[in-house]
Order: sequence, then C-alpha cells, then structure tokens
Amino acid sequence: MSTPSRTELQGRRGRLFYGWWIVWAALFVTALISGSVWGATGIWLKTMESHFRWTRTQLTGAFALAQLEGSIVGPLAGYVVDRLGPRIMVLVGLLVVGTGFIILSRTTNLVLFYLAFAVFMVGASTGTWLPMTTALNSWFNRKKGTAIALSGEGNYLGGLLLVPLLAWAVSPDHFGWQTTALGLGILFLALAVPVSRIVRDRPEDYGLLPDGDQSPSLSAEPADVGQTGEGSPATADMVSLTARQAMRTSAFWYLTFGIAFSAMINQTLGVHLVPMLTDQGISLQNAAYIWSVIMGAGMVASLVAGYVGDRAPKNVALAVSVAIQVFAFAFAAQVHSFSTAVLFAIFYGIGFGGRIPLSVSIRAEYFGPRAFATITGISMAPMFLLQLVAPLFAAAMFDTRQSYVLPFAILTPLGVLGALCCLAARRPAAPATGRSPHNPGAL
Repeated sequence: MSTPSRTELQGRRGRLFYGWWIVWAALFVTALISGSVWGATGIWLKTMESHFRWTRTQLTGAFALAQLEGSIVGPLAGYVVDRLGPRIMVLVGLLVVGTGFIILSRTTNLVLFYLAFAVFMVGASTGTWLPMTTALNSWFNRKKGTAIALSGEGNYLGGLLLVPLLAWAVSPDHFGWQTTALGLGILFLALAVPVSRIVRDRPEDYGLLPDGDQSPSLSAEPADVGQTGEGSPATADMVSLTARQAMRTSAFWYLTFGIAFSAMINQTLGVHLVPMLTDQGISLQNAAYIWSVIMGAGMVASLVAGYVGDRAPKNVALAVSVAIQVFAFAFAAQVHSFSTAVLFAIFYGIGFGGRIPLSVSIRAEYFGPRAFATITGISMAPMFLLQLVAPLFAAAMFDTRQSYVLPFAILTPLGVLGALCCLAARRPAAPATGRSPHNPGAL
C-alpha cells in the first residue's frame, strides 16, 4: 500500500490543505455508518420482529449486547488508536462492519442476529468515528470546530438519505432484508482499503502543520478564535493532558456522565422510535421519513452549534443542546399522528444536532490532542453501559405494558441530569509538570 510523499502532500496543500480531504472522507464514512447502523437500528429491529416474531426485549437484547462489548472494547480501542494511529483502525473498523452485515444477511436465529449486531456495531463505534475524529483533532487546531462540524454532517446525511432508502429496500416487495444486508456488507468491505488510504495520522509526518499554517506559532493557537470554554479570551497556552491527568479533573467526570446520559436518551429513541411509530399506525416508510426530519433539523443545528461553540463557552452550549433534546424526548411517547411526529422530530433534531459536534470539540478543547482517543475511549465506557440498560429497560417495559409512556418518563430525569453535568464542566488548567508530547498514548 503506497503512501503519498511529503512533496506530494505539500503540493496538495497549495491547492487545498490535505486535512480537508480527511474531513470529506470522515463525512462519507460517518454518513454510511449513521444511515446503515445507528439510524437504521429501528428499521432492522422492526423488520426482524415482522419476520421472526421475536419480542421487543429479545430484539433489543442484540443492541444491548453490542453496547456491553463497546463498554469493554471502547477504552482499549482509544488506546490502540493513539498507539497505532487512526489509519489502521479505520481499515479494521470498516472490515468489521462489513463482516457484521454479511452475518446479518445469513441470520436464521436469534444467536446469529445477536452476533451480527455485536460485530457491526462494535466496528462502527470503535473503528470509524473514533479514529476519524482523532485524525481531525491532529490536523486542525484553530479550525477544529468547523472541521468536526463538517465531518459530523455525515451523521445527518446518512439518516436523512439512507434510512428511508433502507426502509424501502428491506421490503419483501423490493430487495428484502437479506439482500440489503448482504449488499451493505460487500460495500463496506470494498471501501475499507480506499477510504483508509485517505486518512493520515498527523500532518507533521508529512512536513505540514495543523490548519495548513506556515508558522508553528499559528498552529499552536487553540481551536477557539474568540472565547474559550470558560468564556475568557483565548490564549496560546493550550491544555494537552494525558489520560491519567484528564481523569483527575472534575471536568472529565462531568462530561463523561453528562454526555453518557444524553447519549443514553438518544440511543433509546434510536432503537424504539420506528417500532413506536408503527405501533401508532404510521407505516414503516413514513416512520423512516420522521427519522429523516430529525436528521435534517440536526444537520442545520450541527452547523450552528459548531459556529456558536467556537465563540461561546462550550459547556453552556452543550448543556442547552442536551436540554432541548431531553425536552423533545419527554414528549416522544405522546406522538400519535404523522403531523405531531414531524413537530417532535424538528425539536429533537435541533437538540441532537447541537450535541454531537459540541461533545467532540469540548473534549478536544478541555483535554488537548495528546491522548484524545484514549481519553474519549475511557469516557465512552459508562456511555455504552447506559446505552445497554436504557433501551433494554424500555423494551421490557413495553412488552409488559404495551406502552412506552412510563419508561420514557422514567428516563427523562436522567437526561436532565446530563444537561446539568455538562453545564457544571469547567475547562481544566494546564498541568505544571509531566508533559510528554512524544508519548501520545500514555496514560
């Protein structure tokens, strides 16, 4: 596998800074993963429910198992990304996702279904988004918020375009779920090598500086050009912590649980929204369109949040986004018509869309690039555990009561707690000693 020379990349820099190619690659991969894995979870579960007549608890168990694996593998994956580099992990992640979809296409029983979900969800959560974001964190400083926000648009494009397409494709009148899953598996396997070749770990490896700067003094500036997360003027003293140093700060734990509670809300809705809407008489295709409305609103909100996050305290902006998301979630189980579902989707999309880029950029700002993937991976462990319990809890409650009203009402206060945790997070000060920039994966 050939690698572009320093001269070739510097030549590209004259036309377009190479970091932006990684942004477009990240957007593309994120769109595929969002549309086929995360956004389509409800499509796959509802299709399997209709085909095999499994209960909601049995179906959600597959998702829960994947989250359990993620809680175990996540911290290790972050460490491996920091040690081996994002490029290798992107290659492995896409290969794993493709393998998972091929297993899904051969599913004949619950065990194979669980295995398929465990494989492609772990590949998606640890081998695609995390290494891509880590690479962007190295290639951008001053423009980091914009780069992450643009790459994050894939979350919304995938849901906006692919989820309705998959709802159409899995129908027995069209391709059917087996053929659709097989096609996705082949697609991911085919893309693994070419996409991973676009990813570059660090600009310094090719004689470049973050943001395409010519002067080291420019590239040393923090991502914010106006205000820091504390609302004070930005300075050149950018915090860059090891994982161990980060875990000693209150900000790490506030953000860990604030983001975990908000992600728990989102994954519960992601698993149950489509089945919940179809229970209310909305067709599978129209339920997929509701998800598209969420993604469309999220797409706009993400860009706004990226802009606001570079000019206002990120903890405040993140807390507001989480609060809007939780407010909409509280009313999700009350949706009984397509028109009210659209209204709900707009508000939920605004909160969800704002949360995604801010949760990434605030970690980058608060803890720096030195051990970004390791810190993020460790922080994701509680999130995966909550994402295991909450959707499974909602499914069990539904199977008992044939309603989502009570489980959603119970989970809502946890979402509010998540918003308060985000608000309480304050940017940590740079450590006086212990800097070891040549060991990025150090704990």
